[in-house]
Amino acid sequence: MNDGDLASLRRCAERIRAQVDRVLDDLGSAQTEVVGMLASARRPLRRAELTRTQPTLWKVLDEHRGFVQGVGLALDDGHLSDAPRWMEWWRSENDEPARFVRHHLDPGHSHFYDYPTDEWFALPRRTGRSAVTGPFVDFAGTNEHTITLAVPVVHDDGFVDVLGADVAVEGVERLLLGSLRSRTPEIVLLNEHDRVVASTSAQWWSGTLLRREPGTNWSAEVELGGDLRWRLVTAQR
Repeated sequence: MNDGDLASLRRCAERIRAQVDRVLDDLGSAQTEVVGMLASARRPLRRAELTRTQPTLWKVLDEHRGFVQGVGLALDDGHLSDAPRWMEWWRSENDEPARFVRHHLDPGHSHFYDYPTDEWFALPRRTGRSAVTGPFVDFAGTNEHTITLAVPVVHDDGFVDVLGADVAVEGVERLLLGSLRSRTPEIVLLNEHDRVVASTSAQWWSGTLLRREPGTNWSAEVELGGDLRWRLVTAQR
């Protein structure tokens, strides 16, 4: 890889990180608003009180159209008095109005979604820090490969909810392709577990573990840094 290609790779890393950081920053601002809204709500807290959070969620969707496809608040176990669990989740694509996404939260349902066990919820709740998780197939929502950016929502009463934003892999791929020189070698974006997030080649599918095929030379690794433990690598044949 020549100096021009390496510079292109670094610009690409910076662009992807900047986009993710903007979403996480806006989730952080939304988290502050949500804490204030729910602090002033009647107790015990009920699902009806969550309607006041909707404009805040919709604002994040509007600010990041074309990248973020879904935003929502996932409630801690026992936080609501009229539901053991609840996800106030909204989705919008192609400039359409936001629509509520209903998840199956009844353990007796065949498609029961046990979201507290998922990394996007469990990790920020446990660490108290933002998290970037995926890619994974969103079987409970879109059935697409998805990345979730999430921040903890810590309340004075001890409950910790999670505020998340779903990003389709296609949004990351657009950033990847739009940031590279036309003659740059094949590029693969990997998460911290060596799973492919996105790539410039159909050979490496999102969600799969990177395979080091014979005859392929891997080089020019660039870390994205920040909250993203991702890296870009090049494949030259």
